[in-house]
Amino acid sequence: MLKLVGAMLIVLATTLIGFRVAGAYRDRPRQLRSLIRALTHLQAEVEYQTTPLPVALQNVAARGSPPCSTMFQRVSDHLIKDGMTVSEAFRVSLVRLVGESALQSADCEAIQSVADSLSTMDVTHLQTQFQMALEALRQAESGAREHGLKNARLWQYLGVLTGVILVILLY
Repeated sequence: MLKLVGAMLIVLATTLIGFRVAGAYRDRPRQLRSLIRALTHLQAEVEYQTTPLPVALQNVAARGSPPCSTMFQRVSDHLIKDGMTVSEAFRVSLVRLVGESALQSADCEAIQSVADSLSTMDVTHLQTQFQMALEALRQAESGAREHGLKNARLWQYLGVLTGVILVILLY
């Protein structure tokens, strides 16, 4: 009886690990879409409403979904409370975003390039930066969606099968 319970726990644990890894593959395209929407909102706030950047970032954070909205709120907080430059505030917040989400550091390079130019370029040149960043994020989202469909299922099967193989080897 104890062996059966142990075998079930092994299969359950490896299955959960497999599903957890698969979940990260599924979350990345959703988070990239959220980042695209947030960047589009930021572009509208900067270009058409000429909102001050900390307020614009708070507005973007209020409309977005976590973890991207949290990142924009952190950038705003760093600008207001810590007195960081725009580039530094984005860099620090993007590093935390990568650690807390399924996004990869390459996904955030487009956002960082916009952040680097936010305080140095006028609205006309910013439009080009925003369009380039949005296109890069759309391409990353498309690639992540294809990659996720393939690898999520693989990790689910791998988790279950690893548990079954371990149980067979232990008996």
